[in-house]
Amino acid sequence: MVLSVETEEEVVELSQSVRYIHMQGGFEIRNWVSNSSLVLSKMNVELSTAKDSTIISDLPSQKILGMWWDTQDDVFKYKIGWTRFDSALLDGSRCPTKREILRTLMTIYDPVGLIDHYLVLLKILLQEVWRTGNDWDDPIPENLFERWRTWIRLLLELEKLRISICYRQVVLLIEEAAVDMHVFVDASESVMSAVVFLRFTKGDQLECSLVAAKTRVAPMKYTSIPRLELQAAVLRCRLAANVTRNLTMNISKRTYWTDSRNVLCWLRADHKRYSAFVGSRISEILESTDIHDWRWVPTRSNVADDGTRWRDRPDLSSESRWFKGPEFLMQATEKWPSLPVKISTEEEMRPSVLFHISVSESVIDVSRFSSWRRLLIVTGYVLRSFVHSTKL
Repeated sequence: MVLSVETEEEVVELSQSVRYIHMQGGFEIRNWVSNSSLVLSKMNVELSTAKDSTIISDLPSQKILGMWWDTQDDVFKYKIGWTRFDSALLDGSRCPTKREILRTLMTIYDPVGLIDHYLVLLKILLQEVWRTGNDWDDPIPENLFERWRTWIRLLLELEKLRISICYRQVVLLIEEAAVDMHVFVDASESVMSAVVFLRFTKGDQLECSLVAAKTRVAPMKYTSIPRLELQAAVLRCRLAANVTRNLTMNISKRTYWTDSRNVLCWLRADHKRYSAFVGSRISEILESTDIHDWRWVPTRSNVADDGTRWRDRPDLSSESRWFKGPEFLMQATEKWPSLPVKISTEEEMRPSVLFHISVSESVIDVSRFSSWRRLLIVTGYVLRSFVHSTKL
């Protein structure tokens, strides 16, 4: 059981209620852990110690949903079980197999996508290995081996990462701060990415924090970039809806950011004019979002772009824009980016067929005939006379 509330008094009251309810059913919840010594003293429990001392280096760290919670600093961190792997594999001196790449990826569990901009690089690599047709225990090709080395070198930096559990370090929610949700999306030929931030505003104080992220590799079959960007927009709406359902705070406003002009045009136009692929997805997006909440952002300021490219190594520092949001969110809304010109697109437009009918006066007045057979005979006679006259 994992829970978080605003005050220490709420924690004590809630824990006592939970323990009482479980006792009525004959269950006893043990090993309560808190980042507050006052809470622990009131609950009269001791911090539980870890069973596996080879993985846990300090007692205050507790494993929660695949991640590690440092109760002293109240941060999440990641630890790699180095003893599970061959040292030659992790230092990049031995070429891995497809099975070993998948195993490495599965050992790092990230339930809410806090480090998806790093893990997605290995997902892309795994998909490239699938394209080569390699067997499970065959070494990967040399060109992919270099990309593996690039990724594996960052594992040591991942263990240094510290992610604050509390969304707010400066602005307190009990001070009636305004809470806005900002969702960014991007897509490349290899992957789609969506990132959700919360922006807290109280007077002149501003603060942004990463809530969740989701990356998904593109299909094996070729899909155009505009279609992938639209798929990413659908992914973003689903992720934002899931985050909203699980948050206990009230969201004042939601803003959805994209650098795709095609997607913005499809949203603002009559989606029935476009293909069924576009129309069905635009309908899903408009069912859960307001069209006025969609805004354009340049690619350089799009945080989701960090999770879609191998262009640069991901920034795994806790102060990077992946965790703190783009710089413009820390400014007034008047300084936010906006689309300078009116947009239009012919991408995915439904094909239209034009018929040209030449209308001429008929030689034979069909209304004079009451019998189809008689009309047919007369028509044949006229045509035969016409052919005979032209030969003369």
